[in-house]
Amino acid sequence: SCMGYTFDESAERADLIADITIVHEVEDDSGHVTYLAAVDTVWKGEQSRAIMFATHEETTACGLGRLTDGSSLLVWASGGEGRYSTTWCSLPTDGGPDDRERLTERFGEPADLSDQPVPEQRSAFPPVWLLIALPVAAVMGSTLVSVIALVVVLVLMRRRARRG
Repeated sequence: SCMGYTFDESAERADLIADITIVHEVEDDSGHVTYLAAVDTVWKGEQSRAIMFATHEETTACGLGRLTDGSSLLVWASGGEGRYSTTWCSLPTDGGPDDRERLTERFGEPADLSDQPVPEQRSAFPPVWLLIALPVAAVMGSTLVSVIALVVVLVLMRRRARRG
């Protein structure tokens, strides 16, 4: 039930058009799967070596399905600031094996990022000093202090996980 876009329409609508390689799965949330992906070449958009890349795990929901580590694909994605997603509907209806050549004609030579190291994914865990602060706060007394410390840890973990 995709509306379908031509090559030119898809190129115009996409925030990022790039060859990526899936490094590993980061999280699975309600059918949407997010991966750490290495960006190898970029025709359009952010030139960052690593991005968080999401799609639906079900192809019947227009997602790309489960992707395996090491899979390489040309993506036409939307998003920004290192977080992108795509569906089958983002792909051009008149696309094919010459898409990369057509992209180079339209946008020029792609930026080659493949010689750059892929940054490691940041840990979703808080710094050690915060893990120590929780029991210390609990020992020192009030439940309120413990609750505040717990909230701070959870907020920092959530922010760090979002930044990927």
